[in-house]
Amino acid sequence: MNRIPRSRSMLALVPAFAAFLVMQACGGSDDAIAQEAIADPIEGVWEGAVTIRDCTTSAAVASFSGSQMFSRGGTMNDTNSAPGASRGPGFGTWVKSGASYIVKFRFFTYDAAGNVTGVARVVRTVTLGAGTATGVNSSQFFDLNGTLLRSTCGTDTGSRVL
Repeated sequence: MNRIPRSRSMLALVPAFAAFLVMQACGGSDDAIAQEAIADPIEGVWEGAVTIRDCTTSAAVASFSGSQMFSRGGTMNDTNSAPGASRGPGFGTWVKSGASYIVKFRFFTYDAAGNVTGVARVVRTVTLGAGTATGVNSSQFFDLNGTLLRSTCGTDTGSRVL
């Protein structure tokens, strides 16, 4: 009787096992493919006009353009057209809440010399329309010791760009 050495027969299984691992890593199951096809409407890149307002009178204090990227799984990145030396990029999360989304993010603030001065925390409530988004914002600015320096309110309107 011809017997194939055990190590040689095991070696023949290596390519099949490797192919199986590649298929699993690439989402080879129907369930994985179906999950990827269903995206939340907020996922993507949005740009819009932001207006900072006095929280008491609602009078406009400042305005700028903003951009946010909402990723699958509930994370987001943020930047805006405010002077780059005064703030860093924002990082945060989003979650669907009824017909709206609650977006929370934070970014570091800097002085004119480029030194870190604190952290800003922003909470947005975003409502989506047909390719548009409107939001109501509240921000808190803290120094490096965690002391609240000021609060602001705001509104924004934007549209999906990607």
